[in-house]
Formats: sequence, C-alpha cells, structure tokens
Amino acid sequence: MTRAIMLLGSLLLLSACTSLVEKGDKLYEQGMYQQAAEFYQQALEEDATDVEAQQRLNQARHKIIDRGLIEVRMLRLASNYIGAADKLESILRNQSVWHLEAMGAQAATQSEEVRYGEAFLKAHGKSLAASNYPDQFRWFEHKYAFLIANAQLTASLKSYQPQLSKLAKHKCEALAEQVQGQRFFLYQLTQKYCSVWQVKQDLSVDHVDNSRYSNLAFNTQLQLNTPQRRAHQQLIDGAISQLQDSFQRSIWYSPKAAQVLDMKITADVDYRQTATHKQQEKRYLVKELRQDPNDRNKQVEVDVERVYIYPLIDYRESYSARLSYRGELARMLLSNQYMDSQSNQTTSHSANFSEADLQPKAAELLDQKAVFSSYLTKLSQGFEQSLTQLWQQQYCQDQRAELNAENVLRCAQVEPDNAYVNSWFEHQFGIDYKAMRTLYGI
Repeated sequence: MTRAIMLLGSLLLLSACTSLVEKGDKLYEQGMYQQAAEFYQQALEEDATDVEAQQRLNQARHKIIDRGLIEVRMLRLASNYIGAADKLESILRNQSVWHLEAMGAQAATQSEEVRYGEAFLKAHGKSLAASNYPDQFRWFEHKYAFLIANAQLTASLKSYQPQLSKLAKHKCEALAEQVQGQRFFLYQLTQKYCSVWQVKQDLSVDHVDNSRYSNLAFNTQLQLNTPQRRAHQQLIDGAISQLQDSFQRSIWYSPKAAQVLDMKITADVDYRQTATHKQQEKRYLVKELRQDPNDRNKQVEVDVERVYIYPLIDYRESYSARLSYRGELARMLLSNQYMDSQSNQTTSHSANFSEADLQPKAAELLDQKAVFSSYLTKLSQGFEQSLTQLWQQQYCQDQRAELNAENVLRCAQVEPDNAYVNSWFEHQFGIDYKAMRTLYGI
C-alpha cells in the first residue's frame, strides 16, 4: 500500500511538472519568453531533476537575451547611449546569474554592442572624473560593473583614481569639520565615507546621546475587578516586555542615551458574573404495554411521554476593559488606547440520564485570559509605526533644517525617498541617498 501511494505521488508530481512545461511551451510559441521562463522555473522548483524543463528554460533565456540585444541596438541607434548601456549591463548580469554563455550570432551581436558600450563608458567615465563629485564616478563603476569588465576597462579607469581620491579627501575633510556634539548620524556617515576613500580622520562626538533613549520605564495603574487578577497582571507584564523589546528595535533607541522614556500604562477591567439555579424539564418518550382498546385480551406497545426534572445553573457574564499607554517622546505625545466589552450566557448541569438523552454539561464561560490577551495585542499594534511616525515628524517635517546634515541623515532613516533628503545628497555627493547607501552602507 505504501509503495502504491508513493508511486501515485510521483505520478501526480510528474503530471504537475509536465503541465507547467506545456504551459511554458505555449507561451514560448507565442514569443512570450519571459512568461514562459517563469513556468519552466516553477517546474524546476517542483522537480530540480526535470531535464526537459531546464533545457526549455535555457532556450527561453537565450531568447530573452536575443530580444534584449535588439533593444540595446535600437536604443544606441536612437542615440540613447545611457539606455543602451543600462540594458546591456542588465543582459550581462543575467548571463552571469543564469550561467549562460553567448554563442554564434548572439555572441557576435553582443561583442559588437560591448564595443559601442566601451566607447560610451570611456567618454562618460572621463566626464565624471572631471567633475567635482568623485562619488558619481564610484556609482558609475558600480552601476556598469559587468559592462566595464567585459569591455576590459577596469585598468584604464583606475588611472582616474588619484584625482578622485584628492576630491574625496576634500569632501571627507568638509564633513569631518561638521562632526561634533550630537551629530551621531553624521559621525557614522563621515566615518564610513572617509574609511572607503582611505582618508584618516580623528572624529569625536558627545559620549551621551540626548536625543534618544536607552529604555522605557512603565508606571502601571491597574484596576482589575476580576477573580483572575494574577493572570491579568502576568499578561500586562508580558505586554510591557514586548513594548520594551519593540522600542529597543526602533530608531529612538540608543545604547549611548542616558534618558529613559517614562510611560504610563492603565488597565481597568471589570468582570461580573451571576449564577441562577433553576429547575429544567426534559420531556422524553418511553415504550409501555397497554390494553388494546379494540381487544381486551391483547396488549399493545405505545409511546408514553414522561418528564425528567433536573437542576441547572444559568450563568450570565459581562467583561469590559479600558487599556491605554501614554508618554512624552521628545515633547511629542506617544499614546494609544483600546476599549471593548463582551457578554456571555451559558448553562451547566450534572444530569446524566440516557433515556432523556441527557449528559452532564459544563458551562462555557468566557476565557478571560484569551480575551484580555487579544485586547493587549490590539493596544500594542502600531506601536513601532507610531515611533517611526514621531521620528518622521521630528526630523522630516522641519524644512528649516534643510542645511543641517544631521537632520537630513536622521530623516533618511525613515524616508529614504524624501525629496529634501535626496536634494541634500545630490548637492553634496552628486548622487541620491539610495546610491550612497549602496556604496557606503550608511
């Protein structure tokens, strides 16, 4: 039986893979090579040994490269040399990832476009090396790394290194002059920037970060009107621990900070239960022999209704909670609140009488721990988002600080696409924040 099941599973897997390959084949025939490649890739993910899927995938990828080289040529003929170089770089990167080698006519076309790309790279590199932004040149080398390697320009581009290093040294020194006091983010940028350009600098900032916090301190105000007070207290302690962990993952946390953020957390819980004892009736039928009304000498079986009376307890519950936290973060309010209430009615009895189809029944009372835990989860939802929003409010909305490098870098932590962030980076380095982050890991 086990062998039969394994055989059936293998057949189903083979059928599924064949289906994916067939779907890919249909798309391939229609010239939709990218979509076909996706189906072949799915087939290989389900069965890595599928030789047919691998062959089809390689064929589709070669077609993708063929079509891409045509696009490169069209862009070049339209004098869009940057677009042609970008597309050619993408093709070369894909070839490396896909482990494909151009052959025949494809190789000839690719070599020709690389030669044209070489001329563009030489001219563009020379122009960038003559500018006042050495990081533009570094980004150029990163952006076209594969094309530069294929055009064998790595050595010739190194000839610009002395003049680029000289410019970078001036930039490093200009940044270093601003590193002081509470400019911790500028310190990190300058440290990495100067290190990459191999410029030694003696940088120093304050030992204590006055703008951030080392931890949260909670003042709890609890009114727990419930017989499960201890369980509620434990859940609150757990929620506080989670909030502290979230805070230490946030941008507001710094091990160099001295101040602790004071938070007040309140929890008002009210649980009420009434239990009413009642008598419950359950009617049921039994079979009994009775005299046949048509023949006194006979007896017939008839259904007789009887009543079984048993004690029952009727429970009525109400549960309500009001939760909140509140604190002042850099003179901004950090707060949230949640409130809800629930009611429940349930019964219990110990009657065990099979003739009346009765079995003991336990009351389905509210699970106060589960309910309270869900309330705490809803209260803490969005805590990290609120921290980010307050950081954004503090450092991204004050455009008057546009010339303050520290303010720009702090804003960039939460808004990398912010226009005022990128305008500063482009003014300082000639490239946007994302490019700088890629080059220097800031």
